[in-house]
Amino acid sequence: MKLSEILFANNQKLWDEACEKDFVVQMAKGTLSNDRFKKYMVQDYLYLKEYIEILKMIKSYSDSDELTEFINSAITGTGNELNRVHIPNMKKIGISDNEIKAAHMEDVIADYVSYQKSCLNEMGLLAGLSALLQCSWVYAYISKKDIENYGTQISTSLYKDWFEAYTSQSYLDTNRKWIDILDKISENKDPAEISRIKEIFIKCAEFENRFWDSL
Repeated sequence: MKLSEILFANNQKLWDEACEKDFVVQMAKGTLSNDRFKKYMVQDYLYLKEYIEILKMIKSYSDSDELTEFINSAITGTGNELNRVHIPNMKKIGISDNEIKAAHMEDVIADYVSYQKSCLNEMGLLAGLSALLQCSWVYAYISKKDIENYGTQISTSLYKDWFEAYTSQSYLDTNRKWIDILDKISENKDPAEISRIKEIFIKCAEFENRFWDSL
């Protein structure tokens, strides 16, 4: 059984819970208040900045051209999304430059980022890649599942673009590449290490769900 298959099987319940979080469902139905979405966008902005830094840290652990190339692409892609999409959209919904500069991470995001960094620093490349992949993968899962469950409402929701972004072919292709790399790196790993990776993935999924609850 591939590592990705093990991780998915162990996290699907938590991911299904994420799909039905009040914040996510209200986005799907188009009933979410602008203030709650603004809070999310600011916290997601702060998280994405750290996400890029963690990718750079992971790059320093890379021992293959394939992985280095993928990480470089992920850094560039995330940076472009942050500067060309995320920040303009923040301004579009009324978040000022001063609000962005003065923003501080919620405790759950700060703890999440700290945990992801500790996974990489203390347990190495596979742990770091797995911790970040959970975030990217669960967004695709939530979007796909909620389009299936709330498709008619999403089609007229103010937040339709959110669901479409995380089900776009380019996003899915990047996740597929990440999953394939993880499976390749994890081949022939001992059961004890695989067990630790399973714990990391579950912990990260729990952080994600706490984040949705905090909004």
